[in-house]
Amino acid sequence: EVMSMVPIGAAVTDGYNAGHGLPFDSEGMKARYPGVFFSQFTGAELVADKWNLSRQDLDNFALESHQKAAHATESKYFDREILPVEGRNAEGMNDLVMADEGIRFDASIEKLAGLKTVTEGGVITAGNASQITDGAAAVMVCNDAGLNKIKANPRAEIVSISVVGDDPVFMLTGPIPASFKALEAANLSIEDMDLYEVNEAFAPVPLAWASDLKADKSKLNVNGGAMALGHPLGATGAKLMTTLLHEMERREANYGLQAICEGGGTANATIIKRL
Repeated sequence: EVMSMVPIGAAVTDGYNAGHGLPFDSEGMKARYPGVFFSQFTGAELVADKWNLSRQDLDNFALESHQKAAHATESKYFDREILPVEGRNAEGMNDLVMADEGIRFDASIEKLAGLKTVTEGGVITAGNASQITDGAAAVMVCNDAGLNKIKANPRAEIVSISVVGDDPVFMLTGPIPASFKALEAANLSIEDMDLYEVNEAFAPVPLAWASDLKADKSKLNVNGGAMALGHPLGATGAKLMTTLLHEMERREANYGLQAICEGGGTANATIIKRL
């Protein structure tokens, strides 16, 4: 996902020119939600308000994200999962990128508190929202026949997967019902999960998730999340799963849960078991 080169929604106009409607522009959506402006920023503000999350709550969580990501980087936790990429730095010199560049190693609550909110009177800022990021990730998923064919030893098995549609106005709360559904399908509880990766699209998302799931926040995004590491949209789901599995292996954990919200109020959750 090359967000620095391709604007968000760049392909929407192609579909529109081909006769397809714009997202949220159908007659059915207009009838059901008259006068509603669909926006992730609006959704983030709505989530913060509904779950009584203050600006300080969000900034504190954002600071923790940077601190955890900085610690994981300095401790070389990411070394096994990051593939170094050759490129050029700002001076035009050849450079080898071996770490995420969005982490603020000098992050402080004072700096976060000094950022302007996206909307007047709101609580969402650039600091407690995910970063626009370039990124790529890959995950291999095989059935038994595939494993036998390539003679591979699996590192984990998928226990359950869920996909849900939730309120398109709040838009970002889907990971909550998706996680409940995945846990129910697996006949497991949130207490059975050793780690969880819930995408930090905005700080209210994982905080609301943790509140409703009654999850132990010490197990949540333990090496930082998208506010520190970035959210390269289409690549983020695979990135979260990659990070989850590597950290499960490092800790010799048994179960992990990954959840991510998506445009329009949809979301998915996946539970894996380390082998």
